[in-house]
Amino acid sequence: ATLLLGACASLIQTASVSEAYKQYELQHYERTLELIKQAENTDAISTEAKAELIYLKASAYQKLGKSEIASTLYEYLAKEHSSSQYGYLAVTKLNAS
Repeated sequence: ATLLLGACASLIQTASVSEAYKQYELQHYERTLELIKQAENTDAISTEAKAELIYLKASAYQKLGKSEIASTLYEYLAKEHSSSQYGYLAVTKLNAS
């Protein structure tokens, strides 16, 4: 039963992340943030998936004009996930601003 719950949580997370990207592309940034929150609330989230969600969240906040929140999230990624692609992308965003 535990394995099944883990698989369900993982599937829900994957679906939420996929839908979050779709909503982001449609410029529905508030909905993107809601879906990211759902995905973050699953227990079975990998470090890389967490970094990806934070990056998408920062990008959504930036599009909403909330650049201070976005910068804070990019700084977190640059520091805590420096070895991941999202840490690198965050540094790129910070250097561009």
